[in-house]
This record gives sequence, structure tokens and C-alpha cells, in this order.
Amino acid sequence: MNFLACDGAWAVNADGAAICTGTLHTYTSEEMQSQLGSALTWEQVDELRGEVLGLFCIAFGFLVLKRLLKQ
Repeated sequence: MNFLACDGAWAVNADGAAICTGTLHTYTSEEMQSQLGSALTWEQVDELRGEVLGLFCIAFGFLVLKRLLKQ
């Protein structure tokens, strides 16, 4: 699979077609994978999961306190 990239900005002309204000480049899926670098490690996944869970708990706790104080 090939991917199309623009080194400028994407814009839409009057008839609705997408145009690139810079230069167009094509990349294969293998090139895209090498450009992205490595994926997250399992340690990073665990850390991110813990942070998201903590944020959820804080938001849920705030909503519970708000409801309790409203009564």
C-alpha cells in the first residue's frame, strides 16, 4: 500500500478536491513503519494505562463530590 504525503499544507479548492500547497511525496507501508520508529514497550503501555485509570478516577470522584454537595 502506498501513502501520499504533503510537505506543505492540505487545502480544498472550489470544486472540493484536496490540493497540496507544497510538494507531494509517496511512501510505501514499509517506509511508513520505519518513519514511525518503534511501538510502545509493555512498560510504557502499563504506565499509560495507570495514568489513564488515575485520570478517570479523579474525574469520577469529582462528579460524585459535585452531586453530593449539590444536595
